Formats: sequence, structure tokens, C-alpha cells
Amino acid sequence: MNNIEKAKLQTPIEWNGQVVITTAQLAEVYGTSSKNITHNFSRNKDRFKEGKHYICLTGEPLKEFMRVAPERLLPPSTSIAYLWTRRGASRHCKILGTDQAWEQFDYLEDYYFDRT
Repeated sequence: MNNIEKAKLQTPIEWNGQVVITTAQLAEVYGTSSKNITHNFSRNKDRFKEGKHYICLTGEPLKEFMRVAPERLLPPSTSIAYLWTRRGASRHCKILGTDQAWEQFDYLEDYYFDRT
């Protein structure tokens, strides 16, 4: 079983008409931790643009996402969540630079972000 299957990404998550992936799912797919994804993002924040690479949810938008997202996608105590677009997932792949991350990003492109 590959990391995509383990992360249960068979059905893409859409938010405001865009396919996205959570930090926890991205970490699982790339074989790293959510903490590592968050740390890499913090160190490279100038390389990410909100709306293009990620969507930051807090307050009412976060509550709405938690109502419509698949069950248990985010812990109930979540106060901030980052949703990563295809471009954001690609940036994280570049930052991680592992063979596994590149292989899994190819899979994300083919079977998660692009469902045509």
C-alpha cells in the first residue's frame, strides 16, 4: 500500500472550487510529520502565497470546513488549518527533496489533483 492510499485520498477535498489537501494528509503522503511540514513552511513562508499555494482557515471558515469535510479530517480542537493547493504541495515536495516526496507528488498530480 502506498502513502496515498494510507492517507485515504481517494476522494479529493474541494474548498471554494479548488482541490486541496490538509497538512496532516500531505505529511503522511510525503512520509514526514505535520511538524516538519509546518516547520518547512515557516522557514520558507516568503516562497508561498496565500490563495495560490495555501488557504489559511480560522474562525467561521474553519468551522464551515470542519462541517463539510470528511469525518475526522481535522481534530475538533483545531483553531487554524492550512489547506494546500497543487502548487503548495509541489513547493513542499521541492523543499523536502526526497525521492519518496517526488514519487508521491507525481501520484498526487495524476490521481488526486487532476481527476480528469
